Formats: sequence, C-alpha cells, structure tokens
Amino acid sequence: MASSSSEDSPLLGSDAASIRSSSVHKPSSGAEDGPSSPPEFGNLEDDVLPEESVLGRNIDWKSAYIIAISRVIGSGIFAVPGVILTSVGSVGLSLSVWVLGAVVVACGLAVSLEYGCMLPRSGGDKVYLEFTYPRPRFFASTMIAVQAVLLGFTASNCIIFSQYVHFVFDVEARDFSKKALAVALLSVITIIHGVWYKAGIRIQNFLGWIKVGMVLFMVFAAFYVVIFRPKQDDAENEQMSLRSWEGLWEGSDWNLGTLATSLFKVFYSYAGLSNLNNVMNEVRDPVRTLKSVSLTALVTACLLYLLANLAYLAVVPIDEIKKSGQLVAALFFERTFGPNVGRRFLPLAVALSAAGNVMVVTFALARLNQEIARAGFLPFSRYLSSSKPFNAPMGGLIVHYIPSVLVIVLPPSSEVYSFILEVEGYPGQVYALATSIGLIWLRYKRPDLKRPFKAWVPAVLFRIVLCFCLLAAPFFPPSHPKPGGLFYATYAIVGVGILLFGVVYWLVWTVILPRLGHYRLEEKSDVLDDGTAITVLTHRPETYERPVSPHPAHITDVSGNEDKYTLDGNGFQYHHHVAQEKDFLDDDHIKAVYYPETEQLLKDVTGASKIFIFDHTIRRQPADERDSNRARRGPVNRVHIDQTYDAALSRVPHHLPAEEAAELLRGRVQIINVWRPIRTVQRDPLAVADAFSVAEEDLVPVPLIYPTRRGETFAVRHADRHRWYYKRGLTPREVLLIKCFDSKTDGRARRVPHTAFVDPKTKDDVPARESIEVRALVFHPDDRD
Repeated sequence: MASSSSEDSPLLGSDAASIRSSSVHKPSSGAEDGPSSPPEFGNLEDDVLPEESVLGRNIDWKSAYIIAISRVIGSGIFAVPGVILTSVGSVGLSLSVWVLGAVVVACGLAVSLEYGCMLPRSGGDKVYLEFTYPRPRFFASTMIAVQAVLLGFTASNCIIFSQYVHFVFDVEARDFSKKALAVALLSVITIIHGVWYKAGIRIQNFLGWIKVGMVLFMVFAAFYVVIFRPKQDDAENEQMSLRSWEGLWEGSDWNLGTLATSLFKVFYSYAGLSNLNNVMNEVRDPVRTLKSVSLTALVTACLLYLLANLAYLAVVPIDEIKKSGQLVAALFFERTFGPNVGRRFLPLAVALSAAGNVMVVTFALARLNQEIARAGFLPFSRYLSSSKPFNAPMGGLIVHYIPSVLVIVLPPSSEVYSFILEVEGYPGQVYALATSIGLIWLRYKRPDLKRPFKAWVPAVLFRIVLCFCLLAAPFFPPSHPKPGGLFYATYAIVGVGILLFGVVYWLVWTVILPRLGHYRLEEKSDVLDDGTAITVLTHRPETYERPVSPHPAHITDVSGNEDKYTLDGNGFQYHHHVAQEKDFLDDDHIKAVYYPETEQLLKDVTGASKIFIFDHTIRRQPADERDSNRARRGPVNRVHIDQTYDAALSRVPHHLPAEEAAELLRGRVQIINVWRPIRTVQRDPLAVADAFSVAEEDLVPVPLIYPTRRGETFAVRHADRHRWYYKRGLTPREVLLIKCFDSKTDGRARRVPHTAFVDPKTKDDVPARESIEVRALVFHPDDRD
C-alpha cells in the first residue's frame, strides 16, 4: 500500500503494504450479541455474584436443613461406631476419634462456608476449585469429574442393607449371598429410577420418612438408655472396665494408620454437611441460609452421634460390639427391646433406611454424572447426557451403576464396607487440602472479594496440617495386621491411583492429543433431540485465520502532529505517559501496579469519575499467532472494533452489580483501549482509522464463540474513503488511546477501527512486536442527556 507522512508524501515507497478487511456475512437477527452478554454456563469471575436457577429459588430454610441433614444421616450412625471401636480397641480412643473427627469436620465446614458465601453458586467444590485454580485449563474440572464418576458410588449402604436383611431373617451371611443381595438392591433401584421416574421419587420419599423416623427413634432410645439405664438380663456382661479411667483406654491402638482409617469413617458419617453448597442457585437468601443451616446441621449431627455412641456403649458389651462389625445397631435394638421387636422389626427398618439412602444417592449422583456428561467431560457425552428413552438420566445411572457394582463385588466381603469408606475418604483429603490452601491463597491474592463468612485461619491451618497427616498415615504399618486381609495401604494406593488416572486422563485428553492433532479444545453449545442442552468439546484447528480481503491503503504517520488527534474528534489520541510497570511478565503484578496507574491516566485524560478495567492482553508473538495465554498472543492483522454497540453496553451489568450498573448507564459510558508498546515498535505497528471516515454501513457484527460465553465484535468492510493513521517507532513512554465505544450520539467520535499492518521495509531480523492493551469501562455519571 502507499502511505504518507504528515505532508502526504510517500512514506513506504513503492513496496505496498495492505490493510486486511474481514470478508464476512452479517449474522441473522437472532444472533446473540455482546462479548459480555451473560455467559451461558457461567464465567469464573461471575461466581462471586449469586446466580438463580431456571427452576427459581424454591428451597426455604426448612428444605435446606433437610437437604443437609438428610444427606448426613445414612448407614454411618447405625454401622460406623462398631467398626471404629473394633479398629481403635478402646472406648476412650473411640470417643476421642469421634470428637476429633467432629472438630476436623467443623474446620472443613468453615472452609465450605467461606467459599459458599463468597461464591454463592451451585456446584460446591467444582466451582471453588475452578475459581481458585483456573490454570491449567480444564484440570480442576477433569479431576472433579473423575472423582464424581469413579468414587461417586453408593456401595456402602448396599452392603449395610444386605447385612441387616441377613441378620433380620437369621440367614447365614455368606460372601456370595451378601454381595448378591447388595447388587440386587442397586440393580432394582437403578431400573426404577431409569424406567419409572415418578414412581422412584415416590418410593424414595416414603423410605426417606422411614429414615427420619428411625433417627428420631434413635434419639429417644439414646435418652432412654443413658438416663434410665434399664437392667440387662445378662448382668455378667456389664461393662466393669468402664468404671475407671484406665478402663476407658484399655486395648487402645495408637497406630497412626489405624487412627487415619478411623477418621475417614467419621468423615464418611458426617458427609453431607456441605451438601447445600451444591444447590445454592435454588436457595432463598442463599448466603444467610447457608450459614445458619450448615451450623445447625453440624450441631444436630454432633449431638445425634454422641447420643448414639453412648447408647451403644451403655447397652451392648464391648466384646460384642467389636464382633458385631456393622451390626451394632441391631444388637442395640435387640438388647433394648427384646429378641422379637429388637431383632426383627427395628433392624429391618435400618435396612429400609439404608435402601432409602441408596435411592437418594443414586438419584442425585446420576444427575451429577449427567451434568458432567452435559459439560463434555465424559466419553460418549451425547448419549450419556440424553434423557431418552424413559425421560430419566439412564446414562448417568449406568455411569453410577458400573463402579458401584465393581466396588461391591471385588473386595473381600469381610472388609468391603471399611474398604469402601476408606477409598472414598482418601482422595477426599486431597480435595480438602486443595480447597483449604486455596482459601488462604485467595485471602492474599483476592482481598477484594466479599466474604460474608470468614473461616478462622488457625482452624484452616489445622485442617491443612491434618490433611497432610491423613494422606501419609495409611503407609504406616498397623500394630496388629489382620492375617489374610487386604494390604493395609490398599485403599490409599487405590485412591492415589484414581488421582493419577485423573491427571493422566487430563494430560492425554487436553494436552497430548491436541498437540499431536494440532487442534484446541473449544466448548460449543448444542441441544439434543430430547431437548437436553449440552456442551460439546469440539476440536478447533490451531489457527485464528479468518476470511479476509487485503486492500492497499494510505497510512499517515502522525509523528510531530500527535496533538491534532483527539478521542472525541477522531476516536483516538496519543499521550505521553511513563508507566511504573516495565516488563509486564506477571498478571498479578500488572493488576496490582499497572491497573491503578492506567485508571488514573484515563481519569486525567477523559475527566471521567469512575474507571473499571475488565481485561488486558499482552502480545509477544508474530502477527496473527494466538494462544490461550495472554502473554503469548501476536498482533492481529485484521481491521476490527473490539465491541459492537450492544456488546459494549452489556459489559456494564456483566461486570458491575445490578443497581450500580443501572445508575451508571444513565450517564455517559465509554470503552477505551489503552495501547502501550512494551518495547519500541519496529514490526507490525498499529494503525487506526479516523472514526468519521468509516460509515455505519461499513461495520459488520461478527459473533465470537468463547469457551464460556458468546461475544460480538465489528468487522469492517473496505472503502477507499477510510483515512488511516499510525505513529512510527512508538515507544513505551507513549500510549495510544483507542475509543472502542461511546454512548454519546451528539456528533463526537463513537468508535474507531484499528489493525496491525506489515511494513514491507521491515527487515526479517527485527524482533516481534511487544505490546499491552488494557480495556476499560469509562464512566461519566454526571454527563446525562
């Protein structure tokens, strides 16, 4: 192309450069607009704002309490106390483990509360880990998906159901029969939920009421036993050893591995206290409700478990408890209410309670698996996401069924229950450690976040230390290993194997295969024929090439005449400004140092009273090369405007609270791109077009599809009347202010196209351009029409 100096004499001589205009077709009127229109599946930074489910906020305080406490109450209260006493050997140490477990659970709940109040979105740990650890891309999401699929089984309550049914009917509990009955229960429940959806809900509601009734009955029974101490027929079995302090600790096993496995079982018993975090989008007054419900459920669970343990110890001899395995509740009922009621009816109610828990957990985890499939994180996601053929999550049920059956069938029957609890608990400590460390990290890195609830830092640190101890403890040999049993660290090895599988799966799926195939994973919305909305992870070729049409253009060097060009008069303005930040290598440092000085610069130049910087991009690669890392993008040789008019306005409510956004939109709103060289520009300089030389009919909206949202920019049709400008050799001591949008329509410049261009005289050994551009919302609230 030909270009001129300020006197319009040729600048680039006969070697022509060209401005490339996009060859595009205007999208249909139904296309979504605005790069900041509300994201379809949520933007990580938006997680600090409450989000309402399409179902509405239908969960009140009572319902929220039931969601939390009902998930806590399962087989744990009926089976775990006997297992723990058997492991640790003494009453004193058993009760101590329950108390320590309650303290640890309280510390973990404090972490969940701070996260939940700070990020009031459905999803629980998935949201928290994705927000805290956004890099590497897809890593947190993949690990959560692997955890949910491989460890999201409900085998433990199937085992409890089988054991209690055998006990009730006085049938010899052989290994095959116990496992067969457990698998049969899971199979029947899977079929019911997968075929007769509404009937399944009615059945699980009925069993849920039985479970609640059993819990209430246990509470009254505990008071009865502890307060009235009824006489037992076999007085010779009275617990004489409990009358002295030394007797409480007789037989204690202080082995670290033993204590760790016992704590995992306590954690399992308390699992569900943070269940409300998973459905925050549907909770009324979510932050206040989360705080009060979680603390109330914690106190309730602690009191209930304390009473249950005291009841068992007061009625059932210790030797019988140790031999009972998971049947301690059955022995308690039999000794308290006699061989008929106590041995038959009440243990049968416990079995039905366990079955009800299996139904509820199967129903919930099947939905979770379906959601993971809908997000594109499972193979055959399109099929697993579908609700066909019975309008039920059959794919999610199958994903849940397979690992559950394997966990029931493969381990030895005598150790399957403990093994299940330990395998579930071990990887959970890794995620507990990640959220705890992440909470401390966010306190330091993101002090700007509102925290309606703040966890006590010593409690968080205590949880971190204990997580490390529990992760190491399983590899210490037990004091009294069981002959012929599983290797003492089997569950930890399996847990580590599952975590490593998640890492390998992520590495192969998101790193190795894309590199070998030269593509990039991108998220694309789709709708199945049954109406299910899903996200498809597509393979986009690793290129940003778009159809363009090169045209020769005349570019004027403004050197020496920079002051003639202004934001309102031309849409761009050069300004002398020395920044404190020099290297632009660390995003956090850029935000802490460069953002504030850029805000002040914009206030000084425009007279605005409020500035909100919403992103920045650093370019250090050759032209048109891009990367997900903003530090490795190259200049864009394509004429464009960063936002369309509607897209620009939509950024205000997208980034700011609704009330503040509505007030600011009454005044003048601008989006200004502050463009600065990091090194003196010698290659791919930036050209801008005078705003008044580009007609509205030259602008073409172009949808942009991002991983989490849809956006829209303006491409520009070529016209000979376009007047282009640049400054040769722009230095880091200068900035170019580019007006991307102005809400004023009184004749001043509203937007300005810009592009990098190739100077044919540039030598091959000239280094690539390095620059940073900061985009900001600029507000003039007093400037109203």
